[in-house]
Formats: sequence, C-alpha cells, structure tokens
Amino acid sequence: MKIQSQPTYVCILPYFCEAEVARYLKTAHWLEKNSTERLPCHFLLAASPRTPLNRKLEAAYQRLGVVHHLQCPTQVFGYPQGPTAMFWDAMDYIAENFPGPGFSLWFESDMAITKSDWLSRLAAEWHEGGVDPILMGCFVPETYKFRWLRQRKKVLDAHINGGACYALDFAQRLPAEAREGVFDMAVYNFAREAGVVKESRQIAFSTVSRVRRDLVSDRTCILHGFMQDKDRFIDLCTAPITERERRRRTWNLVCDQVELMRRQVRVCFYRRGRAAVLESVLLAQDRWARRKSA
Repeated sequence: MKIQSQPTYVCILPYFCEAEVARYLKTAHWLEKNSTERLPCHFLLAASPRTPLNRKLEAAYQRLGVVHHLQCPTQVFGYPQGPTAMFWDAMDYIAENFPGPGFSLWFESDMAITKSDWLSRLAAEWHEGGVDPILMGCFVPETYKFRWLRQRKKVLDAHINGGACYALDFAQRLPAEAREGVFDMAVYNFAREAGVVKESRQIAFSTVSRVRRDLVSDRTCILHGFMQDKDRFIDLCTAPITERERRRRTWNLVCDQVELMRRQVRVCFYRRGRAAVLESVLLAQDRWARRKSA
C-alpha cells in the first residue's frame, strides 16, 4: 500500500555496521532533546544486505517520526560499490512507496543535524522560487590538486555531494546510465538535464577543527564531516554549545580567515592522499563562494 502524504519528507539512514548505528543513535538523542514535537518526517532505516535490521534505531526514531525499514536487496559489497547499490535500492523504494511532491534526504552517519528547525529550513529551500528541484545539496566545484612546477591535476569533477535531498521520483527521472559509477559523481550531469539542480545553503562540509564555530552559525542546519574522524566529528556536533562559544561567535569570521590562510599554505605541501584531496576541495569551495558573492 502506498503512503499518502503531501508534501512528503523522508530521511534515509543507510547503515552497515554497529559504529554507524551508534552515530545515528547520538543524532536521535540530540533531536529528541532539541525538538519540541514529533517531526513531520518519515525515517527510512536502510540496512545493508548483510546487516540485521536494528531495533535500537527503530525505537529511537519512532519517538521522532514514522519509521520504515528497508533491507537493501542488491548483493553488492565493498566501497564505493556497496553504498552506491544501497543508494539506488533506497531511491527505488522511495519512488515506489512515497508519491507526490517532497524529497528524501540521504543522511549519512558522518552528517549532523545542528538546528531544531532543520526540516523546515530544507523544505523552504527546496520549494524556494516555486520550482522544486530534482537534486539539492552541497556543491563541490571542479577540484584540482596543486603540484610544484607541474600542471595542476584534477581530482574531482563538479558535483553535488551525495548527502543531499532528492526528489521522491528521483529513481524514475534518470536513465539507466546514471547508475553506473559512484552515485553522487555519476548522477550530477544527468540530474541537471532531467530537472532543476539547486546548490543548498543549508548543507555544508565541516571539519573537526572548525565544527564548533559552525554550530553557532545561523547559515547551515546540516554539517557533513567530509573525510573526518566520524565518531569525533559527531561527538563534537552533538555536545551542547557553551556560553563561551556563543560569546566568541563574533570572532569566528576572523578564525575562519586564519584557517583559510593556513589551508592555502598546507595545500602546497600535501602531495597525495586524503589530506591533499580534502584541502583542495575546501579551497575550491571557498573560491567558488567568493566568485558567486562578487
């Protein structure tokens, strides 16, 4: 039986291990503590094919909204093939069971909700201008890695990071070719051709070093610990904001600028690996934001 709700908002929690479950439980605890009412949201708990459905997650999120379970059927494992298969299993399930306008949020375990009105913020942004997109999330510009005395090397094509909002019929709007490759990198150009793609102001990357500053900012409601220590990042996101942190927020823009200058130096010396990619992506995002605001 199809679920009738208009508009419909679905938060998808994909998980394949106990560590991910533990992080999602911390998010549920934060939401329960900071929300004053049940959210107008469905929570889809999407388990990996080899992972049993987790009843602790069910109990935690039932206190927040309507819970649904999905045992992802596609028997594909390893990274990034496993998460990509789970994404498409979830998108197919959403398209089959949630008709009408609205969106689903692919919410990974290294993402954190930081504002109690997160859903209304995302919904307002989604419906902004009277045109609903097919995809809305944190934009990653075309990214190059610095190399001494050599031509810059491209490390990433422009795309919307996978922890994003997707139209409920997303799986039906894209051709079969869009399912080839890592899902967030693969779908971007197809999504642009199939409908409106929006860059979200409410979803952003953050890091362990700056996340406490980001928490007191009004700019975003979801932070993604891109290439961070996942447990450390979520712990920092869910810890209460202190009065000292609130008082110091006027200095945060200065701290951000100092961190940017340090990053510009560091990127010259990180030759390879995750650190080089991370610093290059964050610098590319900063340059993109400055060009847009100029």
